[in-house]
Amino acid sequence: MQRHRKEHNAEIGRNPFKLSQTQWRPDAEILAEIHERLNGDPLLNAASIFVSVSSGRVLIEGSVENDESKRRAETHSRQVSGISGHDSNLCIRRPR
Repeated sequence: MQRHRKEHNAEIGRNPFKLSQTQWRPDAEILAEIHERLNGDPLLNAASIFVSVSSGRVLIEGSVENDESKRRAETHSRQVSGISGHDSNLCIRRPR
């Protein structure tokens, strides 16, 4: 029994999205925090960024101006506690 628990704890340490029962958060709460972080970043135009959360899994989509904006948006959405996974479909807009 002790060996199994140790293996389970090691597995949790390797997977940053593995949550315990006390880390769980409602999707709406996660979504609100992500929107707050994206809109609160003065170096990021979040107008074309769309976020959805389902069972703790975050999907961030849309377009941004450059690589730095993409990195910032993905970092903000990954750093929210309580997520069970993260996918990004952000693309960089081509200059007109």
